[in-house]
Amino acid sequence: MSSNHIKILFLSIFTLLLAIEAGAHEAGAPFSGAFPEPIMLHHAHIEDEQRINLAGLDNFRTGEKEVAAFSSSLELAVTWLDDFSFGSEIFIPFSNTGASNDQFGLGDIEIQPIKYAFLNNPETVVTGVFSLTFPTGDESRGLGGEQTTLGGNLFLDQAYRNWYLGINTEYAASVSGPTFSEFEMAATIAYSFIRETGEGVAPAIPNQPLVLTLMLEWASESVLTGAESGENVITLLPGFQLWHPESNWQVRMGIGFPISSHKENDLAGHLQVGNHFDWGQFFK
Repeated sequence: MSSNHIKILFLSIFTLLLAIEAGAHEAGAPFSGAFPEPIMLHHAHIEDEQRINLAGLDNFRTGEKEVAAFSSSLELAVTWLDDFSFGSEIFIPFSNTGASNDQFGLGDIEIQPIKYAFLNNPETVVTGVFSLTFPTGDESRGLGGEQTTLGGNLFLDQAYRNWYLGINTEYAASVSGPTFSEFEMAATIAYSFIRETGEGVAPAIPNQPLVLTLMLEWASESVLTGAESGENVITLLPGFQLWHPESNWQVRMGIGFPISSHKENDLAGHLQVGNHFDWGQFFK
């Protein structure tokens, strides 16, 4: 696939996402408008969602080389219950390792068949997630691993008026292929410039032309067992989200950089666009 084909593909998907009517929260969702969608972390609240994630990586480590690389993923999520307490999600990654022959292809696909919010209030959501990652990427081309991996995750969304705190904990281990296990701890703090909050919950759909959310994300990923055992990559990512309620689109941008001695790349520029169209209605 040539670079021009890649650009055309993502431009088409980007245009499609903007054309679908959906807001920061889908119709009927009871959540605070101060719940953002972090760039690096997962959010705890469960909704129907489509999102494209794009990232340019500076000095990506591949073998003994450091190259410029590009990664992307498509996220599709569905909520199965009217109270937004149970859902599923799939992550389909595509990446370019930056090799001289411009290798670009499918990575390891992750499926989260069970996402259950056992605490599901407008300003507090706690969700448990069971995940499966399959070795669909070609490891020889740097596009994936050789393991099938099981994971257990716990996510928190906590809002207070215009403020937001998000916390992720994730544990994953291989059940086939080379031995591998890792633990990740991550957090987000954010502030949304939403009017009309007053002393209560930020409105799910604010009555204003534009909502700006400033976000700061931190993530620590530690490899417990396997070929890279002992590595700990810590990343800091400042970013922002723009939401135009009237036209119903969101865009997120940020710059991630490692603050640990172990690192997979230097700076990473992120661009995301998504919506909450209820496509799951066709399967319910």
